[in-house]
Amino acid sequence: MYKVLRVFAVILIKLCFRFKVVGLENIPDGAAVLVSNHASVFDPVPLGVAVPRPIHFMAKVELFKNPISSWFFRKLHAFPVKRGEFDRAAIRSALAVLGSGQLLGIFPEGTRNKGDEFLPLHSGAALLASRAQAPIIPIVIRRSKRYRLRPGLEVLIGRPIRPEAGKRVSKEELARVNDQILAQFTVLNRQEFSY
Repeated sequence: MYKVLRVFAVILIKLCFRFKVVGLENIPDGAAVLVSNHASVFDPVPLGVAVPRPIHFMAKVELFKNPISSWFFRKLHAFPVKRGEFDRAAIRSALAVLGSGQLLGIFPEGTRNKGDEFLPLHSGAALLASRAQAPIIPIVIRRSKRYRLRPGLEVLIGRPIRPEAGKRVSKEELARVNDQILAQFTVLNRQEFSY
């Protein structure tokens, strides 16, 4: 189902937007944690279109309370996470994704952010990457309003960040990794639009 819906999403995105992906070569062949800014409920769509490999997204548990929506999101490789608490089941699911060499998608701001500045990042992505010994790939999704009919939509993929490996990670290390993610978010977001 993921592959079928991705085909439709590719067509829709390219019809509605001037779509561009930069830095696709930074996505590894194996496991990785993709971390992105989060301005819209539809952000998983351009990410799924930009990256050819399936992405397993952590999604808020509220999306899974209805049996139909739960079935739908699980078919799209999403799994629930309880925000604001230590969710062991979600951590196990995320580590299983990474352990099988797949891509895990996380929005570390924790909620949608329509402001100009990035929100402080939660440390879950850094923790999971450290435990799984997987790189973190920072990604910025941004839109341009220069063209009314087909606005610009870019997915900018940054360089891999490699946290220290280990089951016990210090708060200082998690903060260091988050600082690196925010630094790349800022650099990517400052790039000139290519339209």
